[in-house]
Amino acid sequence: MNIKSLLFAAFTLLALCSQAQTQVNVKVRQDYAIVPQKDHAFSLKKKPFQLLFHVKNNDAFLIAFTQDADLYRSAIGKADLEVSWFENTGMAEGFFNEEKTILLSDEAPSYWYFTDLQDHRFDKHPQGRPIEWTAIRTVTQVYQVESEATIPVKDLQKPLYFVIYQTEVDEELNVIGQEILNHGELNWQN
Repeated sequence: MNIKSLLFAAFTLLALCSQAQTQVNVKVRQDYAIVPQKDHAFSLKKKPFQLLFHVKNNDAFLIAFTQDADLYRSAIGKADLEVSWFENTGMAEGFFNEEKTILLSDEAPSYWYFTDLQDHRFDKHPQGRPIEWTAIRTVTQVYQVESEATIPVKDLQKPLYFVIYQTEVDEELNVIGQEILNHGELNWQN
């Protein structure tokens, strides 16, 4: 191996190691306590809860919520159904999560972002900068987009599944792929 090849390999390795990796860590809090998770599943009481986000190297992501277990499994690569979330753009939601709601849709994801303290889709008072930040999203109800129905958490019968991802687009902004950043299952205790 000549010196040129060795230097090229070293610089390539250094470049790969120094590339920032996007991370979206999610915890769930209910009754002022962090809910333990096992294999991306959380067991919750049928009452309001909070999603806690710690995000690195990304100021935005798409998040899709469903009650369809097969759609969720397909999105995370464990089943083989078409996932329309991946083909559609994100739905806009209001600033600061005033309604304490998440959008439930089998067709399109939500677009959540943090630009600064005055421009985001989370509860008031997130912390950090777009390169690394923490935020909370309180959930008291879900809005089922296709049926246009608002459902309080206490009335939910089936689990809620979520998939957090980012898309890869070509020069013409056509979606050509996606990267799953996190996912989870919210199960209800009896």
